[in-house]
Amino acid sequence: MKAQLKTFFDRLSDFLTDEKRDIGRRFRDKQMAVISCGTDDQLFDGFTMPFKETANYLEMIFLGHCHGWVENELSISDKIKTELKEFEKIMNQNGELVTMENG
Repeated sequence: MKAQLKTFFDRLSDFLTDEKRDIGRRFRDKQMAVISCGTDDQLFDGFTMPFKETANYLEMIFLGHCHGWVENELSISDKIKTELKEFEKIMNQNGELVTMENG
């Protein structure tokens, strides 16, 4: 895990300390989803585990993950665009979502 991502998760867990527990409880029943992007079409095994486990620990609902990658000349393939649209549909089924069209 990259240092920046570890710091993000560490800051989330800070909300579970005694003095900030009331803030941490606000995460309960909130939804979490992950969109990742890289230069490779493959992710390493376990990439989503910290997200899923953090959501579980904070009693959040993990909705899923979508991964895209940048191809030649920073273009996004039609396959990735289709996968993102499908992911958007899943997210829309679970509540309000800011999309590429309305965001």
